[in-house]
Amino acid sequence: MICRNYFTRGLFVCASIFVLLCTGFACAESVPRKGLDYKSSGVTFKSPQKIEEEADAYFYKGVEEKNEKLKEAYLAKALAKYMLLLSMQPDNVIFCTQIGVIHDLSGRKTQAKNYFFRAINLEKLNPFANYYFGEYYFNIKDYHRALKYYRRAMENGYVSYYEVHNRLATVYEKLGDLEKAKEHYTVSLVVNPNQQSLNKRLLLLDKAYYSKKDYQRHTIRE
Repeated sequence: MICRNYFTRGLFVCASIFVLLCTGFACAESVPRKGLDYKSSGVTFKSPQKIEEEADAYFYKGVEEKNEKLKEAYLAKALAKYMLLLSMQPDNVIFCTQIGVIHDLSGRKTQAKNYFFRAINLEKLNPFANYYFGEYYFNIKDYHRALKYYRRAMENGYVSYYEVHNRLATVYEKLGDLEKAKEHYTVSLVVNPNQQSLNKRLLLLDKAYYSKKDYQRHTIRE
């Protein structure tokens, strides 16, 4: 039984790595920002391009700003423009998700959750919406729900994004599944070999994993 489990998990890692090799690692740089995700969203954009560009510009200034007052001001301007865009296109998953992200960054958790749910209800399998809903739950330490949405994002378009695998690995580690954590860190390292810290992380997980197995065997013998 143990051998079969190892064999099955080995197949999972091999299959994941094979898929990533086939994609050519085209997406290894990062999880996409909003602007990079339009084509995969399946949404037809009818909103004025100028408003959209301004919304994006304010949003990224807010994300990168260190001064809290300026950060809040930029995000407020971005929010107003995304709200205007969403009023023009009430079924736009991307705008809805962006509004949720801004509320989340600003600490308005209830509003953030409402907009993430709205986005998921509009398009259940949208990877962009699912990834950032996973981020919402990760930030409030609800790791079981975070896992659900990260997995859905991975399975519906984000399999070759290393940040998704890093998040999955971290969640599995926090939930005590060290073997699955190792699997996702390994896949992440294949996608983006420049993550030097992951080699050290994998070594630490190896030690923790085998220590845990030794402890379990010792407990069973007793």
